[in-house]
Amino acid sequence: MKSVERRHKELIHATLHKLRHTGATLAKEAGMSLEAISEALTHSDTGTTQIYVNTSNVVPMAVGEFALKSLKQ
Repeated sequence: MKSVERRHKELIHATLHKLRHTGATLAKEAGMSLEAISEALTHSDTGTTQIYVNTSNVVPMAVGEFALKSLKQ
């Protein structure tokens, strides 16, 4: 993450924890079951996962799209 932050100042607020929340939220929006998301995140129960997918603690989509384009280069 430190390397990404040095190269892309606009991603400084994209912490690893926020990326986990973002991934879980996107998976839920794409139709993935809560149980599958919970397993992927190694949560012991779906209650914790429910918190992950119902939070505003996510990376803004514009930043996410920028990051994806940067990674593909």
